[in-house]
Amino acid sequence: MSASKRDEIFEQSQQRHLMVVGLLTALKDNFDHETAFRIAVEAFSNYMVNYYSLVLDGTEKGSQERFDAFRKHYERYANKSAYCRIIESTPTVLKVRYDRCPCAEVMEKYELSELTYAFCLSDPAFTKEILPSVDFHRRHVIVKGDAFCDHAWTYKNPKKNSK
Repeated sequence: MSASKRDEIFEQSQQRHLMVVGLLTALKDNFDHETAFRIAVEAFSNYMVNYYSLVLDGTEKGSQERFDAFRKHYERYANKSAYCRIIESTPTVLKVRYDRCPCAEVMEKYELSELTYAFCLSDPAFTKEILPSVDFHRRHVIVKGDAFCDHAWTYKNPKKNSK
């Protein structure tokens, strides 16, 4: 990313991700790529599980209430974001589109692009742990060269499916 494209969103992301930059730099400098990537995937996944455990505290795993709380949390985030949009939000579906990935932009600046996809892999990992009754799907990923990321979560009501 050229210096001229470094806007306020980039600067805020850079400030929020300095600890991540430090961690990924240490991994890159001290381990082979495969090991560094594996550790980064685990670290990001642990972060997201901890984050959503706090956000969704007080809701039961697998419940409609938890999925609704997750959707509402995402809706509030998207309403404040210049690059994240809710495409669909219903009691059983949440579809989100990211037209930009400030995290990837920061990682590119610090020459950590090869480890950035590890963050993307935290989405299916936290979904499995925190939202066990939800399927996660993504077809497009900015860090893999796509113009946008598309995230989709689908709630499967366990009581409905067991009949």
